[in-house]
Amino acid sequence: MKKTEKRSSLAGKIILLLVLAAIIALIVLRLRKPKDELVTKPLSTVSVEAPQYADIYIHTDLVGTVMPGDVYYVVPKAVGEVREIFVHQGDHVNEGDPICTIDNQKAIDGARISMDAAEVQVNTLSESVALARTNLDRMAALRQTGDISAQAYEQAKSAYDQAVSGLEGARLQYDGAKLQYDTQVEFSTVTSPVNGTVESTDMSINAIASQTSPLAVISSLDVAKLEFSVTDRLLDSLYIGSKVEAQRQGEIYPAHITKISRLPSQTSGLYPVEAAFDGLQTMARGTAVKVTFVSEKAENVLTVSTDSIYYDGGKSYIYTISYNEDAGVQDEGVLISENNRAGTVHKHEIQTGLSDVERTQILDGLSEDDVVIRTWTSQLYEGAQVQARRPEDS
Repeated sequence: MKKTEKRSSLAGKIILLLVLAAIIALIVLRLRKPKDELVTKPLSTVSVEAPQYADIYIHTDLVGTVMPGDVYYVVPKAVGEVREIFVHQGDHVNEGDPICTIDNQKAIDGARISMDAAEVQVNTLSESVALARTNLDRMAALRQTGDISAQAYEQAKSAYDQAVSGLEGARLQYDGAKLQYDTQVEFSTVTSPVNGTVESTDMSINAIASQTSPLAVISSLDVAKLEFSVTDRLLDSLYIGSKVEAQRQGEIYPAHITKISRLPSQTSGLYPVEAAFDGLQTMARGTAVKVTFVSEKAENVLTVSTDSIYYDGGKSYIYTISYNEDAGVQDEGVLISENNRAGTVHKHEIQTGLSDVERTQILDGLSEDDVVIRTWTSQLYEGAQVQARRPEDS
């Protein structure tokens, strides 16, 4: 029994020594392990930017039509039968080219009679003036010799003045009669008022031309115009001189607004607008084009990247970062890439204004000194720790 008890006691002591040795070894290994390997974790990396003052322009695209710049309705200035026709639909004409001739011979003959009568009157009064002048000269000589009284001389002078006045009136009547005659002769040939294209005609030989019905419609070739229509919401963004662009097949044609109707079309309910092209263009009349213009704008306003804004519950939010070293916070136990800076995330409710695909106007909730986080990460919440790329690397 005694030998057995001694062996058990010895084994227990050996086991105890082994356990103590293992504990000591673990403690030594623990103490010798480098501190920087104890707790290490990487931070989410985000891109940042500073708010910028910029211009935001909202463009609207519509469909427009290229139309002749000016359309002229050729109306005869005299009534008569159509005798000759010189043009047809589609013909090109120059200013002054004949369109047709009209038989207004009766009007011409009447004007000639009046002109001839006025000419006779002028000739008759010219002779009267000559006689009155001769008599006045004779009376002036007699007055110098004292053979006539002053009263007789004054009567002769008055007769001469009346003759001259009558002649002047007769000449005016003749000029008017001749003008009427020349006008009637001119009216017998209807001419084109402009260089252009004959869009349509409404005349036939022996038909009666009147001063109430156009004989032809001519479109000017000099300047084409652009026509389109807008809603009442867009109407307030346009004014005379506003810049627009017509686009077709990759080509852009600048233009400016020349006419805005304040009354809507009865058929479409839209407001017609006309624009003149700033330079030459080769598009055919009636061509459909895309019309682009600035419908809203905000200039020199505080903006951020549109993709840095988040929405929740009808409200707009943005996240900013404050760098830890600026706040005296030590970044121990974290992994930060070279040239990156660790910081704390802050969430801001903001009010936005105009926005396009790149920039959004900030009305309230942000200042130009804030550093805005542009990229999304799961660590994007108030108080989260992230590392930011330098703006030039973002």
